[in-house]
Amino acid sequence: MARSKVVFQPEGKRLEITVGRTLLEAAKETGLDIQSLCGGRGICGKCRIILRDGMNHISQVSDAERRSLSESEMKNGFRLACQAVIKDQRTIVVEVPMQSRVGQQRILLKGLEKQVKLMPSVRKLVINVKKPSLKDAKSDADRLLDTIKDQTVQELKIDYETLREIPHAVREGDWTVTVIAWMNRELVSIKPGEHLRDLYGFAVDIGTTKLAAYLVNLNTGAIAATVSMMNPQIPYGEDVISRISYIMKAENNLEELHDVIVAGVNSLLNEACEKVGIQTEEVYDLTVVGNTAMHHIFLGIPPNYVALSPYPAALQSSADVKARELGVQINSGAYIHVLPTIAGFVGADAVADALATEIYELEGINTLIDIGTNTEIILGNGNRLMACSCASGPAFEGAHIKHGMRAATGAIENVWIDPQTLEVGYKTIDDVKPSGLCGSGIVDTVAEMLKAKIVSLEGSFNSGLALSRIRRNEKTLEFVIAPKGETSTGNDIVITQSDIREVQLAKAAIYTGASILMKHMVVEPQDIQEIFIAGAFGNYVDPQSAKTIGMFPDVPLQNVRFVGNTAGSGARMALLSTDVRALAEEVAERIEYLELGVDPDFQKEFLKATYFPHKEVERFPNVMKSLRRN
Repeated sequence: MARSKVVFQPEGKRLEITVGRTLLEAAKETGLDIQSLCGGRGICGKCRIILRDGMNHISQVSDAERRSLSESEMKNGFRLACQAVIKDQRTIVVEVPMQSRVGQQRILLKGLEKQVKLMPSVRKLVINVKKPSLKDAKSDADRLLDTIKDQTVQELKIDYETLREIPHAVREGDWTVTVIAWMNRELVSIKPGEHLRDLYGFAVDIGTTKLAAYLVNLNTGAIAATVSMMNPQIPYGEDVISRISYIMKAENNLEELHDVIVAGVNSLLNEACEKVGIQTEEVYDLTVVGNTAMHHIFLGIPPNYVALSPYPAALQSSADVKARELGVQINSGAYIHVLPTIAGFVGADAVADALATEIYELEGINTLIDIGTNTEIILGNGNRLMACSCASGPAFEGAHIKHGMRAATGAIENVWIDPQTLEVGYKTIDDVKPSGLCGSGIVDTVAEMLKAKIVSLEGSFNSGLALSRIRRNEKTLEFVIAPKGETSTGNDIVITQSDIREVQLAKAAIYTGASILMKHMVVEPQDIQEIFIAGAFGNYVDPQSAKTIGMFPDVPLQNVRFVGNTAGSGARMALLSTDVRALAEEVAERIEYLELGVDPDFQKEFLKATYFPHKEVERFPNVMKSLRRN
């Protein structure tokens, strides 16, 4: 019977399903939480999805859809999942927008953060301007600037949009106005009268898969609201190379991806301001971090050459850009500050990580690993820092794993296997029936299978093991984690031989990056005082499981520190202090970038690292002893 492959974004969940069934049925089989209040009859209009690829392989728009969707929505690929029937054997890519969701994905917002002295780039001034007269008919703008200079000894220029507001503002306020000064150089806003409300800024971490943002009170340094969402660019590619490839296909594709990410930032901005009860125009500063590709796309800078040898960034230093030029809906005169990058594949997020952990001034040798689709590693101390980037891929986000999913409701996040009976136990996010495996659950599963000798050190299934949970499907061996009677999907949740290989490749990329940096810095595992593990995945993974499979150098677990979303922390620090912005430039310049691909030992090290935990067992003596005992 003919079957079609369906990929659901942004989770990256995929399945093969019989032709003739609906996308809502496909979503339910994967455990996706699409709203369908009417039971799939096309009445409620809640199961809205967006067809990103394969539109011609889906049934025509139904009358029920025409009643629920506008012409504009249908033109942009919107359909009702319950009405969209799969017609033939093709790959179909579907985006499930947040408004169609029931559950929520868990996104890490907090992280280690150094306290900084408040020195924001903007400040509020109440100015009493002397009224003009026939004897003193100086222009409104000059009169305002002279008064500010008398009060602050600062000579300022005026933003064009602010200049247009001055004549009305000074008269409506009876010659008392409130102005916002940026960097003691420019007036970026003016309001009539006294406005004594708090001053707000917004910090954004643009990850490849997630956006995290923080509305911050610049008077106190306190976080007023935190908001997050999946990166809306995911339907255009799961990793940065895919998105750069999409941009290179057509002239307008960069603008399209830029608009998509700006729309995401604006959505978070509106949500955060609504929580606090302020207007978005009351936000006067914004800082942004992200990997180099995300950094370039947000700024509208072509990232094309980041993907081509020798992988140069188009811009390495920080940038200050008017919000209105990028389409971001904070105060129109305000600036957006984008932190500096280090190289083509080590971006502003890595600089923010370094700021938050203070690795740039520590005495001993330390390692910072920010695990994601693209993993950045920094090794060193106050004397020398070296960084690299690893294409670890999306496996730890659940992509390319048969029953993988991101860390949302129903994802299996912890797994344990009884070494005697080989029975499996697990825990899901929100303690509901399982619908798939997220990253921490994937690592746990592989580590437990390794300790139970269900898989070998080479990553192969032990096919001679008499265990009902091990079975052969059409293509490969697989291990049943949760039988169908326990799951929300009505299907077994398994991990396959192919899944094991994906984990081997992902963890090998990270370990190889650390190993080659250590070689260049002449560092052994025993020299490392602390390993900082940053990022959402790193915060939830079990450190013993990660060590068992050989994800990072073999150091005592007490020396492994999970620091959370330090990219977001660094963005907030830069929002609160212009000194931190200057420090970010200094740190970025100090970090030496190492391109792993040019190292003569890269291929050899990578192949060794695909073994569990690593082929050179002397680097993992403690782990190997533990595995042999088991």
